[in-house]
Amino acid sequence: MKIAYIKGICCKGCAKELEGIFNNIYGISNVKVSVDDCAVSYDGYVSKRVILEALEGTKYEIEKIVSK
Repeated sequence: MKIAYIKGICCKGCAKELEGIFNNIYGISNVKVSVDDCAVSYDGYVSKRVILEALEGTKYEIEKIVSK
């Protein structure tokens, strides 16, 4: 499992939008968004670059990605 800490998550609407973005990235599964932690947890082996490209044009920014 990996956790991406993301700036810009402020409500359930943001969480739903991010869940959709991450679910559309090939190779990512089991997406869960935590508004309280400002984080998205997921399973998969994609590069940070792929996630950055998926977030391009949105208000969201990756702070860091950690493996658990």
